[in-house]
Amino acid sequence: MTEAEQQALAIYEMICATSGDRPLWGNSVEPLMHAMFDWKAKNPALTILRSSSPEVHLAFLRHSFEWLRAEARDGDVRVRQTLPEAVLIALELAPKPLPPDLIVKLLSEFRQDYSMARFYFPFRQFLALLTRDQVTDEIRAELGKLHLQFAPSPTGKIDNGTEETRDRIAELIYVQGEKQLDPGRGPWSQIVFDEIKGKDEITRAGWEGLLEHCRVLEQSVPGAKWTKREREMIAALGESEAVSTMLHWLSLGPTPGQLREARSPIEDSAYLKGILWCLGFSKKREVAVAIAEFVMACLRKIPMMGAVSQKVGFAGVQVLGAMECTEAVSQLTRLRAKVKYSVARRLIEKSLRQAAERNGLSVEEIEDISVGRYGLNAEGVAEIAIGDATARLCLREDGRVLVAWNNGDGKLVKSAPSHVKKAFAKQVRAVSSSAKELEQAYLAQRFRLESSFLATGRMPLNHWRQHFIEHPLLGLLGRRLIWMFSSAQGWERSGIYSSGDLRDCSETQLDLSPATKVRLWHPLCSDSAEVVRWRARVFTAGMRQPFRQAFREFYEITEDERQTRMYSNRFAGVLMRQHQLASLCRSRGWDYRLQGTGFDGYNVPTKKLPSWNMQVELHVDLPPDRDKSLRDSGLAELSGTGINLFVTSDRVRFYRDRREVAVDEVPAIVYSEVMRDVDLFTSVCAIGDVESWSDLGDHSTGLFRPRFETNELSAVIALRAEILSRLLPRTSIADRCKIAKTHLEVHGQLGTYRILFGWAAAALATDSGMRWLRIPQKLLDAVVFNLTEIPIDLDYRTELVLRKAYVLADDWKIDSPELVRQFMPE
Repeated sequence: MTEAEQQALAIYEMICATSGDRPLWGNSVEPLMHAMFDWKAKNPALTILRSSSPEVHLAFLRHSFEWLRAEARDGDVRVRQTLPEAVLIALELAPKPLPPDLIVKLLSEFRQDYSMARFYFPFRQFLALLTRDQVTDEIRAELGKLHLQFAPSPTGKIDNGTEETRDRIAELIYVQGEKQLDPGRGPWSQIVFDEIKGKDEITRAGWEGLLEHCRVLEQSVPGAKWTKREREMIAALGESEAVSTMLHWLSLGPTPGQLREARSPIEDSAYLKGILWCLGFSKKREVAVAIAEFVMACLRKIPMMGAVSQKVGFAGVQVLGAMECTEAVSQLTRLRAKVKYSVARRLIEKSLRQAAERNGLSVEEIEDISVGRYGLNAEGVAEIAIGDATARLCLREDGRVLVAWNNGDGKLVKSAPSHVKKAFAKQVRAVSSSAKELEQAYLAQRFRLESSFLATGRMPLNHWRQHFIEHPLLGLLGRRLIWMFSSAQGWERSGIYSSGDLRDCSETQLDLSPATKVRLWHPLCSDSAEVVRWRARVFTAGMRQPFRQAFREFYEITEDERQTRMYSNRFAGVLMRQHQLASLCRSRGWDYRLQGTGFDGYNVPTKKLPSWNMQVELHVDLPPDRDKSLRDSGLAELSGTGINLFVTSDRVRFYRDRREVAVDEVPAIVYSEVMRDVDLFTSVCAIGDVESWSDLGDHSTGLFRPRFETNELSAVIALRAEILSRLLPRTSIADRCKIAKTHLEVHGQLGTYRILFGWAAAALATDSGMRWLRIPQKLLDAVVFNLTEIPIDLDYRTELVLRKAYVLADDWKIDSPELVRQFMPE
């Protein structure tokens, strides 16, 4: 640290020490202002800063954001008010022009900071010191990103102060001779109108008329009059040429030529919404794919700002729902698996229902019918001839698509021959796009099928055979899943496709002559003996299922839940990372918004179960929710934007028609699948248990419930024990491990350990009892084992048990001081 930096730091510390008597209130404004003026004139820290050298002023500025952030997070309000005044003094007295590296540093910190430090920093005064002459390329890049942050809202609203700042930034980044946008144009519409300028007069007038027609569309769904006029104008332009041109414009993306942080301005969104509806009349596959890709681009989230263009993205979803082609339904299914916005997901579900009703089918049936074949044969291979070479796309069981090229000599290579790349560049690029699209389709269908555990419908036998056995894409999933076949007379059998026919868990051929309906099999559909046989069948055959089915965890009501009756505390009392929880909630179809101690403190992760006319809530607590004395510590655990970093899991409640449902009245499969999600949340996001947690619910005994009651999780524990009994013989630590009923016993050289199957907690057995161990995450992450040949995807806790077993089996190799200390006698 230089001498100037030491002096600047001393001034900052003096500000913190001498701001305690800063006037904060008075009987009226004028006396308060006089008192404030006198205080600032006499404050020793500000006095020293005024008389300091230019080097100290620059050093103070260089560290100003660092100090503002510290005070904004947990400082005193008087210090927070004094620091900006000190920054203004340093700005005024620092030598001009300011050094370029200092300007870049302050701009970058301001741009990336969303705490109250951003509010306190005198940004407008700082901008006033800059001139266009001193704006380097690096400074211009930072200012350009800031210009986007000060953009109007998607509705075009902007306050006067923000607009003035935005105009000042625009003035600084202006480059002489640089092309400016025309009035009323955004980046996208500027390109479009520039293109149509080059067309003949009649065509140009036709396009200008159509674009104006698009711009004036105000309804979310156009009426018959608007649609009729749009069809007439497209016909006049030539339908084929018009569609081709509009698809080209969509390929530009919503923010062409802009930084990734840019949102689509209202000048463009007004046109884009109409263009999407103009394309909605088409029944072509490529149009539906292009609209879906554009929707994805529009709904991409920009940190702290929202979607690129929520308005246009939502319009695109509605257009796909209105399109009368099967590919549009397929693309809606893909969007449902990819899009995380809760409003968008509801809109997608609504669009799928509308498409199903229009065709007189259920949502599930129309989604099955709409899945494309992608040129695949029965083996999941598609071949595309390009010139004298052939691209071979192979869809693997794990959903990956391998691309290989045959240049005519029978040998497969990874890339296209150079002469083919040169002569057919566009077609070669299209092969990669097709592979990506096929992978996304596989993931979307896998997500949809796993979600169908919570569906109540059953499909006709012929429909199942056509779409889940014979279909080249869905069949790759369906042929590796167990299905339940039934008849109206009560006959039921489970079976899986094997060697060209259906066989049950004993490998006996299944007679389907009585069957009329089919649904996906769940472990709760069968007795325990049949479940065990299915697991043995799948494991012995080396069959990797698309998702955990035979080895799926299932959860049953516990005695504790029968006592609390209206809610479950099964996974309560776990301290979780809130941002990770929010991400997992979105991926599993739960609605949840991040919350902070100062706002939105009653937000609850919620999942709707429309097939059962139910919804479920997982209650989470912020620190002050349970104990007001924890408010200060809760405020100290905030992100820069005021979001709490941690939340605590609490009870789970079920509702039907807005009325609470007793836990033991919830359908078994609904309860099990919901608890599977909650187990995932509290496993992956956990950083530890809240030892002081107690039940504060309506029917509470007020007593703390221990976290390690394993008897209540008997089915899950038995499953983990069974999985490990199959895995351990194939590992290098098998001779040092023994499976007990509720735990794994590991024999190391330094001691004997137990790892509970219920919560994966590890303990060292000592003469005085069990000593619980905290194994550093770094050691667990460093464990390497290869399970690619094992046809089971491990759940989080089972994998954690295995990783801890590897660490403790080789306990003499442990070099972590944190863990070694825990082995020492107390």
